[in-house]
Order: sequence, then C-alpha cells, then structure tokens
Amino acid sequence: MNDTKHAVRLWLFAALTLLMMIAIFWFSAQNAFVSQQMSDGFLASLVGQFLNAVLPRLSAKGMQFDIRKYAHMCEFMVLAVFAFLYASEYRLWRRDLRAALLAFGFSLFYACTDEVHQIFVPGRACRAVDVLVDGVGIALGILLCRLLQRLAQGRAASANEQ
Repeated sequence: MNDTKHAVRLWLFAALTLLMMIAIFWFSAQNAFVSQQMSDGFLASLVGQFLNAVLPRLSAKGMQFDIRKYAHMCEFMVLAVFAFLYASEYRLWRRDLRAALLAFGFSLFYACTDEVHQIFVPGRACRAVDVLVDGVGIALGILLCRLLQRLAQGRAASANEQ
C-alpha cells in the first residue's frame, strides 16, 4: 500500500474512533430524564408497536432495560472496531494479535472512564455491570474484525495459489 493511502486510512480510523468516543461521551452526559426519554422514544417508535402486537405481555420497563444494555454493548462494539482498524493500520501491528489487545485495552479503559463520568451526571451512576456489558461488546467487535481479517487472508492466499 502506498504511503498516501496508508496515511489517509490512518487518519480516517483515528477520526472515526474519536467521533465514536465523542458520541459515547455525549450519550453519557445526558441526565437520567433525557436518557430515559431517548430510550422510551426508541422503544416506542421502532420496537414497541411490533412487540405489543406479537408479545403483548412483555413489560415495557424490562424491554427498556434490555435496550439500554444492548445500546451500551453496540456503541462500545463500534468503538472497538474503529480502534482495532486504527491499531491494525500501523505497520508495527498490522494483522497481529497485538492490535486486537491494544484495541481491547483502549476500549475497555474508555468504558471505565465513561462509567466514572456518569457519577457527575444527575440521575446517572457508575455501575460495574455496565463495564462488563461494554466489555462483551468490545470483545464481539474485535472478534468480528479478527474473523473478517482471517477470511480476507484466506482468500488472498487462495488467490495467490491460483
């Protein structure tokens, strides 16, 4: 890969990682009332009508809790993917387990700082279970990247043999 293309990819992945960190910070900065309204709005608009028709006995409060946990997991999965792509783009760590470990450690550290940040937001709290949920999302994101990387390496190897 030429140096210009490498530099562009490096800056792109750095910018995407930073933008995801800003988005996570913004979501965490919402007080409990605003955060609850966002979750309720999502639940009502995208999920609620379908589930009420199919499974009317599910409690909205339980679904709202699940949606909030899945949102935590997904936002940190995306952060881990961007951090992994950034770390993988460095020539020292390209297609190596060290890039995955670096991305995992960085993303998990950010998950911890996110929970500490929530101590200072009215109605929010610092919860270890949220860090665990974030960690699951981080691991899933990195595993997905590693899997796709292995598939791409396998295809490249089979193309070179032909």
